[in-house]
Amino acid sequence: MPYKTNTFTAKDGEVICYYKWEAAEGTVLRGVIQIAHGIGEHAGRYETIANRLQKEGFTVYANDHRAHGKTAEIKRLFGYYDGDDYFGDAVADMHSLTTLMCQEHPNTKFILFGHSMGSLLSRKYVLEHGSDIDALILSGTANFIKGLGHFGLASTKLVSAFRGRERSNETLRAFFFDEFNKKFKPNRTKLDWISSDETAVDIFEADPYRIENFSIGVFADILTNSRQLNKPEAFISTPDDLPILIFSGDEDPVGEMGKGVTKVAKNYRENGNNELTFNLYKGGRHEMLNEINSEEVEEDIITWLNKHIPHKP
Repeated sequence: MPYKTNTFTAKDGEVICYYKWEAAEGTVLRGVIQIAHGIGEHAGRYETIANRLQKEGFTVYANDHRAHGKTAEIKRLFGYYDGDDYFGDAVADMHSLTTLMCQEHPNTKFILFGHSMGSLLSRKYVLEHGSDIDALILSGTANFIKGLGHFGLASTKLVSAFRGRERSNETLRAFFFDEFNKKFKPNRTKLDWISSDETAVDIFEADPYRIENFSIGVFADILTNSRQLNKPEAFISTPDDLPILIFSGDEDPVGEMGKGVTKVAKNYRENGNNELTFNLYKGGRHEMLNEINSEEVEEDIITWLNKHIPHKP
């Protein structure tokens, strides 16, 4: 089913592009879902799951984060960010989109769905605007990867001090993404780590909106927030009764091959959340929505939504 794109103006004047998939004609609106995409990709990649959600009575919104997709295309500055707080700006943009969603569809359920970097943004959003949300879905989320994370933080701070946060750095870029791909040697592509479905990998590799290189500030803020969001106080501050679905592949290097993401789920449970569902898929890599068993994953998401956001009579 078709989507529409539009823009809104952020609080600091930046123009942010977003996609909108309206609930299928003839369905009763069950809620609105906001999708927060991951680093290097864009909201348009979520059309398949958005189409499925449309059929289930959900209207789906997703903005292209700063430095990404159609938002970056406005100024032709792909990967470029010259602000002081990427996560702060991105979460504020997501909240602006929430305001727009609620104006267009008042008095309905709101589900936040984040993948990878978007899952971290969503976890931060919950800490700042938890009362907005009726349910939370986290795909490919991560614990703070201590070795990689500490090295990355030290490196980004050092390089930023000499070159500034807005400059890119090929060495740091290669270190992060190549490290993930090493798990799947011999490599067919640079993106083997995202999915075992070669067709899905090839489609993303050819995507004109795919970005590899970013301002150092983006990497630095992802690492800083990953460390903060995995501290006990972040889990404690998440509403105990918020329904949360976490899903990941047990061969996702971002989730430390299942170990890191399992720790995230454990931390939510041990710090009070009693509405958490955790699905770990055998053989799955980073993008379960683009894996060979993506239909199974979609079915599990719908089943979970049916439980927590039931159909209206």
